[in-house]
Amino acid sequence: MAFNQTQFFEDLEKLTTKVIDKNKKEDFIFDFLTLLDVSKSTITSLKKNDGRFNVAANPEAGEVANKQRIYFKPIDAGQDLAKALSEVVSSTIINQHKIRMVMVTDFNTVLINDTKYDETLDCDFADLYKNYHFLLPLAGLERAREYSEHPADVQASEKMGRLFDHIRKLNEFNTADDLHALNIFLTRLLFCFYAEDTGIFETNQFYDVIDRTTNIDGSDVDSVLYELFEVLDLPESSPKRDAKPTHLSAFPYVNGSLFAYQFAIPEFDARTRRILLECARLSWAEINPDIFGSMFQAVIDPEQRGSLGQHYTSVSNIMKVIQPLFLDELRAELDIVIALSNDNRHKNNKAERLDALLKRISQIKVFDPACGSGNFLIIAYKELRKLEIDVLKAQRDLLGSNDNLLGLGFDSVVSLDNLYGIEYDDFASQIARLSLWLAEHQMNVLFEQEFGASQPMLPLKDSGHIVYGNSLRIDWNEVCPNNGSDEIYIIGNPPFGGTTNRTDEQSEDMKIVFGKKKLKYLDYVTSWFWKGSQYITNSNAKLALVATNSITQGEQVGMLFPDIFELGINIVFAYQSFPWRNNAKHNAGVHVVIIGLSAISIKEKHIYKYIDKIWHTEFVSNISPYLVSGSNFAVLGRSKAIHGGSPMIKGNMPTDGGNLLMTTEEKNELINKEPEAEQWIRKLLGSDEFLNGKERWCLWFPDEKLEMLEQLPLIKSRLDGVRQSRLKSPAKSTREFSKYPHIFRQIAQQKTGNYILVPRVSSERRKYVPMDFISYEVISTDRNQLIPNGSMYTFGILNSILHNEWMRLVTGRLESRYNYSITTVYNTFIFPDATDDQKKKIENLAEEILLARASNAGMTLAELYDPDKMPEDLKQAHSNLDDAVDKLYRPQGFSNTEERLAHLLARYEQLIEAEQQRKGKKKAK
Repeated sequence: MAFNQTQFFEDLEKLTTKVIDKNKKEDFIFDFLTLLDVSKSTITSLKKNDGRFNVAANPEAGEVANKQRIYFKPIDAGQDLAKALSEVVSSTIINQHKIRMVMVTDFNTVLINDTKYDETLDCDFADLYKNYHFLLPLAGLERAREYSEHPADVQASEKMGRLFDHIRKLNEFNTADDLHALNIFLTRLLFCFYAEDTGIFETNQFYDVIDRTTNIDGSDVDSVLYELFEVLDLPESSPKRDAKPTHLSAFPYVNGSLFAYQFAIPEFDARTRRILLECARLSWAEINPDIFGSMFQAVIDPEQRGSLGQHYTSVSNIMKVIQPLFLDELRAELDIVIALSNDNRHKNNKAERLDALLKRISQIKVFDPACGSGNFLIIAYKELRKLEIDVLKAQRDLLGSNDNLLGLGFDSVVSLDNLYGIEYDDFASQIARLSLWLAEHQMNVLFEQEFGASQPMLPLKDSGHIVYGNSLRIDWNEVCPNNGSDEIYIIGNPPFGGTTNRTDEQSEDMKIVFGKKKLKYLDYVTSWFWKGSQYITNSNAKLALVATNSITQGEQVGMLFPDIFELGINIVFAYQSFPWRNNAKHNAGVHVVIIGLSAISIKEKHIYKYIDKIWHTEFVSNISPYLVSGSNFAVLGRSKAIHGGSPMIKGNMPTDGGNLLMTTEEKNELINKEPEAEQWIRKLLGSDEFLNGKERWCLWFPDEKLEMLEQLPLIKSRLDGVRQSRLKSPAKSTREFSKYPHIFRQIAQQKTGNYILVPRVSSERRKYVPMDFISYEVISTDRNQLIPNGSMYTFGILNSILHNEWMRLVTGRLESRYNYSITTVYNTFIFPDATDDQKKKIENLAEEILLARASNAGMTLAELYDPDKMPEDLKQAHSNLDDAVDKLYRPQGFSNTEERLAHLLARYEQLIEAEQQRKGKKKAK
């Protein structure tokens, strides 16, 4: 029989309650094993202390150890539970008998160690049942564990989260100053944990101070930590240091302002002290400084615990930003110099060029204006340090000695002082400073491994210029001064924030950044692009940021990039849209781009494309704001079609509260009860019904009088519902329509013929947006776009791959789906010049598409255009049409998407310029 978790939860609650209320301690472990479905014979043998079954060291003291399952040790109140647990866990019995869990309890508190993962549950005995999930492995049910790339990081952040939670339970943090003090405290603890495992402190130096000099009940932990933190800020020569106890004065001077100010230390109790010691026992040397900060952002936000690592940008994604921005160029320069002959170094200036490269590296500034916990800055710093090491290795190779490199007082030319950041979250900004120190230590260790010597970690020096504040309301020049000639690189992954989920504060931020510019359709991340562009204009500074791909689509392009280009700034490299991944448990389904901007003219620019899960590079002379080869021209939405063809309009908008719309069941019920209504019932198509073959109906009264309709009770009831729905609407025009509840709020339906229906939203997986001819008798909602009396020729052009690729280029997105826009897609699309014979050919090929669909009757449009299900005859019909339409634009056609888009963009630019010239002449007259 399967183990019943719900029953286990309930029975465990009853058991702990019985032990507490009736003091039934001696039988607890046996009753507990019974809940785990351990056989009665085994439990009987354990009770008799049969050595074949009970392998505990002291069974006479009530200890019970069941092989491969649990070791139970009861202790008296007042004894040190953590010490008792540690003694059992470290005993040979655990490995010898493959004990999974060790439980130690005084029946007030219980500690349980899962030996497989070295994780410890610490809770009140009365709350044991609430933590039943921790015990499930004893019943053969493994807990789900999802790790990041570095399991140690997750384990550390989980334990730090528990420490934080218990500190918050014992202490009140009500003001901003209180929270700031807590953030500083946690940062200092993290430094101490890391320091004693990486050689900065002596091994276990911090752990031993807490373990050996503080009371078990935790009552004096705060005072000991206060004294310790004070010592860590005292220089070695300080008389005040000499007056401290030796176990404290033995700690080195840290400096770097990390312990410069004394803040109140939170109070501890026995459990919080135990968790503190558990945290210190972790192997902090295994924690990766690259991810260190991001993992601990989740510590102070319990809601983020389920997605540890969600703020962490992977090293590979950070490298996509910094490599093309500056690292590739520096590496290429070093490769060129290394390739020069050592024998001709006086002629080729090899030594001088190495010195010059080292000097250049030393002067580079890296600035992340939304730095979070600093991982972009950390990776940039480490890569510059690696580059420095390679330059020094080249110098050593050239001179044949380390002597010139490693003189007394050698220090890296790559200084943390050249790193700049702004961060809105106080704790993250503190962690960023700490993470940079740890990264520096890591690189110093690497340097020492290569050259045999390195600058000591302590005392700490600078930690970069990390400013706590709102990046969009701070003058960036005050944080990272730009004199125009400095080599500055702005990098990062600012908050994305679409138009529908901005906070009031973020909206105000954007008003401050953009001034009077219309912001309705701009994502929050565009604020950093605009502010950054102003910062780098007329200077040697460059910028590369991650952004949602929506800023290179639809209306946002025309609202953002023309102003950027007007500053004399160009896109110098770009990563086209790709899925964003980090080490979170749950990756949001977001697609991003990376855009590099510079005011410096560059002849060869790079476009990176993710094709078949492989990155490809295209070299172009200019990158358009759509991140394809082309001019800086942005396609702007238009109210009238540039091609002069049939207008496209939005479908009918009910705004009826659902009262004019019906399911098939509702329609049949209405006709059955009120037969007169059948004459006014029409088939209704939203995009879902159109694509997936679903049925929906509506009441359609374009010409009827309201007074006549309200004589029918069921119809009147529905119209009353429409009226009430519209009265609740804040829009004035909608309130006025409450007088006409029998008609749709907006009517676009023609009265004869057919119309072309184009769904407003279509899957990004489809190569073509499905569209069709629909009879005027079928009502289309505003979830679709319509071309009244659209021709077969227009249908053919819109079904071509060329039109669909234009749509993909300029349309906006609803999540990742295409959101077909009349103003930015249809009205800006350039129809080809075609003779009557050419048009007839297109019409015939368009009809072949309709015939191919008909030959696959039974499949919905969604199925027909699913790339995994699309029938071969329909594929061929589209291919034939694609080829014919391509040749209307250019006799030789096009070989790929890039050629098609480059041609369309060039024609669009020509037509717009000609249109502007005509308008200019009219004004001149």
